[in-house]
Amino acid sequence: MSVKAELLQLDEERWEQFSGLLEKIPDWEQPGIADDWSVKDLLAHAAAWHACTTDRLEAYRMTGELPQPPADIDAFNARVCEENKDLSLHDVKVMSGASRHRFREEVALLSEDDATKLERMIVGNAHGHYDEHIDQLERYLAKGNA
Repeated sequence: MSVKAELLQLDEERWEQFSGLLEKIPDWEQPGIADDWSVKDLLAHAAAWHACTTDRLEAYRMTGELPQPPADIDAFNARVCEENKDLSLHDVKVMSGASRHRFREEVALLSEDDATKLERMIVGNAHGHYDEHIDQLERYLAKGNA
């Protein structure tokens, strides 16, 4: 299997696991999933990282130069949370679906060499990122929060 195909497959597998855990939580707007974030906040967070990574991948594909990620990850995450707090759950779900779709399209457009070169960044913003939040969700659910 090619690196690109493996990245996309792992993304799909972990996304299914991540979204399956989200679906077990009855109130998507109740804080406490990840610190004071709700499921809605967590989904907006994942969408923002998909969008950021997609923009970086697209710029790389167009120019051969990979833009730097946000310098302050905590500030980026806080800004995303603040910017999306008033969106409806429906809008966050739509945003998440669109950003993930665009992310997967951009990964699929990479050459095999570029997929290999950028594998660490892709993993960190796809299945590696979901894994962090899967752990949080499993801990939350283990406390009887379903």
